[in-house]
Formats: sequence, C-alpha cells, structure tokens
Amino acid sequence: MATRTENIQDILRNLRAASPDIIGSAVVSIDGFIIASLLPSEIDEELVSGMAAATIGVGERISSELMNANLQQTYVRSDKGYVILNSVGEESVLVVLTTKEAKLGLIFLELKRRTSELAKLV
Repeated sequence: MATRTENIQDILRNLRAASPDIIGSAVVSIDGFIIASLLPSEIDEELVSGMAAATIGVGERISSELMNANLQQTYVRSDKGYVILNSVGEESVLVVLTTKEAKLGLIFLELKRRTSELAKLV
C-alpha cells in the first residue's frame, strides 16, 4: 500500500504530465516545510517552501484586509514564467512552477482538479 507521500507524489506527477509547461511542483505546509515535491534538481526545495510560506502569508493578509475573504490562489509572473500558489485545505499549499508560455487557464483548471485530490491527503 502506498504511503501518503507517495500518493501526493503521484498527483504531482499527473499534474506535470498534464502540461509540458509545468516545470515542477511541490506541496508545502503553511509553516514552510516540504510535504512532497517534484522539482528540478537545480531548484532548492527549502527555498521554494520558505518563499511559498512567506508569499502565502502576505497573500492571506492582503485578501483578508482588502477583500475580507480567504485566499485561494496567488501567482508571481517573471520573465521566465510563473510561480502559482494554490491553497490546499487550511494547512498546505500547492506550488507550481511554469514556463512563460504556459496557458494559465488550462493550468488553473488542472490545479482545481489536483487540489481537490490533494485536500483528501493532506
């Protein structure tokens, strides 16, 4: 029987297979710890998890203060692509790295599907 981490890894693999524009992904706790990841070897997992936690913290504050609502998703656009952070339940975040050519509508659709699967595991 597969472990929780293996099941999460399978979901991350399926997410990556859904679009060639997805470079990597990870599930991190809101405290900044890696739960599972499928990131390229040149990307530091601890840096991703720490930055994700910081970004989610700021995003939650903005959403709460300005919109009086819970944060669902935030993303950062750069010259090279996107870093998308999607809430998975109350205690974790799905981080997805994409190329700059990524079709965000399709990526967001996949994220919606995968976050509901992940929410059952985390």
